[in-house]
Amino acid sequence: MTVKTRITLFIAGAGFIASLLFSFVVFFELIEQPLELLDTVLKEEAHRTTRMILKRQRESESAPLDSAAHALYTYWIEIYEQGTNRMLYQSSLAKSVKLSPVNPGSSAIASVTIPPGQMNLGQNNSQELPFRVRTFLLTLEGRTFIVQIARPMEKLEEEIWELVIGIVSGLIFSTLALIAISRFMAGKILQPIGAMKDLAQDISEKNLDQRISTGEGRDEFSELAKTINRMLDRLQYSFERQRDFLFNTSHELKTPLTTMRLAIDEICAYDGEKLPSFAEENLFRLNNQVLRMERLVKDLLNLSSLETLTSIDPKPVHITELLSSLAAEYQFLTDAHNIKIDIRLPNRIVIQGDAEKLNRAFSNILDNALKYNVDGGRIEVMGAQSAAELTITVTNTGPGVAEAEIPKVFDQFYRVEKSRSLWYGGSGLGLAIVKRIVDLHEGKVKFESQQGAWTRVTVYLPGHREMASV
Repeated sequence: MTVKTRITLFIAGAGFIASLLFSFVVFFELIEQPLELLDTVLKEEAHRTTRMILKRQRESESAPLDSAAHALYTYWIEIYEQGTNRMLYQSSLAKSVKLSPVNPGSSAIASVTIPPGQMNLGQNNSQELPFRVRTFLLTLEGRTFIVQIARPMEKLEEEIWELVIGIVSGLIFSTLALIAISRFMAGKILQPIGAMKDLAQDISEKNLDQRISTGEGRDEFSELAKTINRMLDRLQYSFERQRDFLFNTSHELKTPLTTMRLAIDEICAYDGEKLPSFAEENLFRLNNQVLRMERLVKDLLNLSSLETLTSIDPKPVHITELLSSLAAEYQFLTDAHNIKIDIRLPNRIVIQGDAEKLNRAFSNILDNALKYNVDGGRIEVMGAQSAAELTITVTNTGPGVAEAEIPKVFDQFYRVEKSRSLWYGGSGLGLAIVKRIVDLHEGKVKFESQQGAWTRVTVYLPGHREMASV
């Protein structure tokens, strides 16, 4: 789960809980207010009805008061005089519906079943009808009355359900809006981190001079960017020191090695007194090691110079002629080991590139194909061109490479068979140089092998190529 998602869920969860608590408070407040209002109305109606009864009794001695004097089916009312328990008044609704009495000063909600067709008090199709019931002790004109009064709550119950649905809908909508807003805000907050990640992915040993923008703020992201930039400063310094050391050391070794080789060649060619056999043997070994060191120094200088480049100056390169010329140069060595070279290339392929560097790359590939081959083996050089890319494949018979070793063959100084590489003077830099040259041409190189059978190196050069018209 990404940090952006975690922040979104955290903010949305916290907002949902806060909204839920607030909704509960609002819900109960909105529920209590109608009930309180209804209780107030019931109390006022109880006083009004009781006063009306006393007034009628003063005007006429007939009692109790006829229920028709009160609005039909509006209130459920029963009035008794305390002490005698004589009923003074009973509304029409009270005659039709029986409600259990409550203690004076108390209130309750009672549900009554009303058969269909008996009366319609707003209960719609439901037979259950809730009533708000209250009992009052009223003292008027020196007399105490027990007033039981109730009123249907069907409309109020519907309003409560509408309120619940409204609160739930509002809660869902607010949660979805909060998720959208929090995700947007999380993206804005984490935007500097995304920029740092993208730049860090692009930074390599070839462009260590790039730095992350610290912005104008002084928050944690700005401090993190400054810390990463300081780390990149140290890495760039160390890398440049290492590269300069390697280049300078290789350059300094080149001259004395050349002098040593020339001196050894002169001693070996001396026509005077014959040297002892052990001296000749040691000179031969020394000469081989000097030659090997010269090749190693040359490869180091080549790789160091390639690593400092970021691009090439492209010019037309005749790939077919280049590979044919290289094959001719290796013909003497292949004949010595009875190795056959089979070249199948399209006629007159011309691409834009650096001829000297491509010659070096394909020379290293052919050199490996010859060294790590068997007597009587075979080397195949094939090419194919499409609108998208040019493909050159060099395949050779031989011991091959184990599958676990293939991902490492382009690493510097990596040698699969160290003893065999030392015998042939291998330095482990040949394929590293090939990969760097192909990268400079915006291409890619692929290494495949089957141990004990064959090895194949495929070079892909990108699509801005053209066939020569000549």
